[in-house]
Parts: sequence; structure tokens; C-alpha cells
Amino acid sequence: MPNVAADLIPNGVTLSNAFVSNPLCCPSRVTTLTGRYSYTTGVYGNSGTWGGYGASQQFGAMNDTIATDLETGGYTTALIGKYLNGYSPRTDYLTVPPGWDRWFEINTGKYFNYWAAADGVTKQYYGTAPNDYSTTVLEQQALSFIHQAKAGPFFLYFATTAPHGPAIPDPRDVGRFDGDLGSYVRPPSEQEADVSDKPSYIQARPLSATAQSSIDAFHTRQLASIYGVDRAIGALWNALPNDTVVLFMSDNGFEWGEHRWGGKMVPYNESLRVPMIIAGKGVDLSSVGPVGGVSDRLALNVDIRSTLESFVNDLPRQPQTDGEPWTSPPVRQDFPIMHWNDGNKVPVYCGVRSAGWMYVKYADGFEEAYDERSDPFELDNVFVTDPTDPHLPLLRAAAAGYCTQQDGRIYPEGWPF
Repeated sequence: MPNVAADLIPNGVTLSNAFVSNPLCCPSRVTTLTGRYSYTTGVYGNSGTWGGYGASQQFGAMNDTIATDLETGGYTTALIGKYLNGYSPRTDYLTVPPGWDRWFEINTGKYFNYWAAADGVTKQYYGTAPNDYSTTVLEQQALSFIHQAKAGPFFLYFATTAPHGPAIPDPRDVGRFDGDLGSYVRPPSEQEADVSDKPSYIQARPLSATAQSSIDAFHTRQLASIYGVDRAIGALWNALPNDTVVLFMSDNGFEWGEHRWGGKMVPYNESLRVPMIIAGKGVDLSSVGPVGGVSDRLALNVDIRSTLESFVNDLPRQPQTDGEPWTSPPVRQDFPIMHWNDGNKVPVYCGVRSAGWMYVKYADGFEEAYDERSDPFELDNVFVTDPTDPHLPLLRAAAAGYCTQQDGRIYPEGWPF
């Protein structure tokens, strides 16, 4: 990503310990916009009773977001790109959620042949022409918004569908990274040989060179499709006025064969960890960390609302959230991690993550714990390899504090605590 490297990193703080608490699209995006964990929003999955746009409406999660705050504070706001799974630009296009002045929404995984919802007024169909490529369309929509809004304060939420599956590159980038995985440093957890200490859903996955080859092909397409996103980031950065804060992140990580898994949702590093950079164009970010350098504080998507709002003077509303602003000294020592089985192959789990340890308990009672300092690839489940380790009862107790029913918390059925 040459534009991220040239524009954002030198002008920002790279957060090397950045995580999401629920590594799945919709709940992670809800947490990003609301500054609240899934047990506060009630949104745990992409669809069903506890997921997607429907759950966000049921629990009112999206009525109180960074967009509603900033709109009330006099900002012009825009969402350009993906919103929440389950919102259909073809049938829901007349509905614009609270807080958004400008609205241009497309669905997940759409590159060509897709509908877009525009401003609660109309919908538009895009076909197969090169200029219909979704990243290109979203870039142009975002640039138009910036040029119209930059005379006053504005907030832009720019959310491309790339590099989500099926990861179709811009026609200019097809084949750009073919063959480059030969230099990819493969972690020892890739197609992990011994998974006897892992939960049953991992043990059920066969050791497979064929599966890894398929994952590698998808990985290569993702690299090519994210190159187009980087091109858009460069164009947006150049268009932004001074006195702008830019946050770059993903809503979840992705497994490329680690622990024999392809995808997300699992509680391992590759799913939970995300790239995250906060950059300033004419803004002093020294309160966050060394500009052009790295901060190793625990930084979460739940912090984004409070962090971005900390740069706004005289904001009328300062909401109570589950996050902490990065402009203040770090307080957090750990955080909850959780997943609800939305018809997927990963069973329900809840647990706790810190810089040093990961612990989860599944609905069937199976437990995993990893010493992240001595075992960063999470090869040895301490509950199996060293069940008398004194950290284990402490991890159980910390997880119980996050995962047990308390006043105001919302948990789906089959919760492990």
C-alpha cells in the first residue's frame, strides 16, 4: 500500500497492538460507530436474531453513534460504502439511519453488477464497465463529498467492500501480485500439524495442501484488490484540507491458513488483530504517540468514537462509551473477546485478551489459553500443555467479569458464562 506508506504512516501514529473485540463484519462496525461492545449494543453477528441491520434496529444500536454526535455538533457527515450486513440498497434505499447527511451505500462483496442507495431518495445500478468498479465509484463519491463539505467541519466514513471476498481487483490491478507469495514468510501456525490441543471445530479441519493453495490464490486477489483501495486513499488524502484527522483500519483480521483456518471469527491473533493508523494533516497527534512512529498501547475499535471526538472542541454531547480515547494515557489492561454462532462453523465463545494472554471459553466448556509473549503463534494451548499454570484461574476470573450477565448487558442464548 504505497500511499498508506507515503502519506499516513509518516504523518501518523501506527498502533501496533490494535484489535477488534468481535472479529466479524457487522458487530465490529457497530462497535466502531457506537464505541460499545456487543454486550452493550446487542449486535453479535451478521444476520439473524442477534445480528445484522435487523438487530441494530431491534436494539436501537445505531441511533446513538459518532455520526449523530458530530451532526449535532455542526459537522456535515457522510457514509460512503458498506454500512451493515442486511441493509439492502435495493429495498432499503429510502431509509437513511440517524446522523448521516450524505448517504451512498453498497453491499458487502460487490465489485460489479450491484445496487447503490443514495441519500434516502434513489437507488442506482452499476454494471460491468471498468468505471463501475465499486472502489472507483466509492472514491469518486467520497471526493465529491470532500470538495462540497470542506468549507466547514465534516466527517467521512469511507468503507470499501474490497478486499472482502470474492476479492475482485480493479481491472488495472488484475494479476499485479501473482507469484509474489513465494517470498511470503509463512507462520508456523499455517496448516498447523498438531491441533490436538485445539477445539473440535479446528480438529475437524484436515491438514490440506490443496486447501492452502486455494487460500493462497484468494490471498493474492486480496492483495490486488487492496491496491485499488490504496489508490483511493492517496486521492482522498490529497483532497483533504489541513486540520483533518484520518483513521485507517479494518473491521476484522483474516486467517490465511493459520490453525488450518481460512477466514475470520476465530479468537486467534490473525482474526483479532487489525491494521490501525491515526494520521493528521495539519493536526498535532503527539498526545497519541510519536508521529511517524509506533504506539504499543492496547487500541480497539471500541475506542474510535471517543478518540475522534476528543479532537473536537465544544462538542455538545460527550456520550458514555466502553472505549477510552487514545489522546489520554492508557488505562486498559485487557478487553473482552466474543463471538456468537450465526449459523457458522465457529461455536459461541467469550473470553479476555491482554498484551500477554488470550483466553476463551466455548459454549461446550472447552477452554483455550495462550501465552502471547512466549507463544505468539498460539501453538500451545496452556490448558492442555500446562494445566497447573497459575495464570489460568486469573484468566478465568477476568473473563467472567466481562462475560457474565450484569446490569444492562445483552447476551444471546447459549452463552458460555
